[in-house]
Amino acid sequence: MILEKKRLTLQAMESQTALELPYRHMLSLVNVTIRNVLNGLHVRVTVTNNNVAVQVCAAVQAINNIIAPTRLTCHITQTT
Repeated sequence: MILEKKRLTLQAMESQTALELPYRHMLSLVNVTIRNVLNGLHVRVTVTNNNVAVQVCAAVQAINNIIAPTRLTCHITQTT
């Protein structure tokens, strides 16, 4: 069974309402805390870019997958 999409008419498009999204505050500083669960050691790194923080945690997860006995955790928190 093939379903056909109905074309959207100009009148239907003009009847739609567009709302402006409210301003969102961006994270100013982000702390990335990496902790070794086996010995309790931890490292805290402060970054200003969320993408960098996510990439650091992805690298920590990759290390966990490559080195079996290593149990590292990674947490991202916003500083105020």
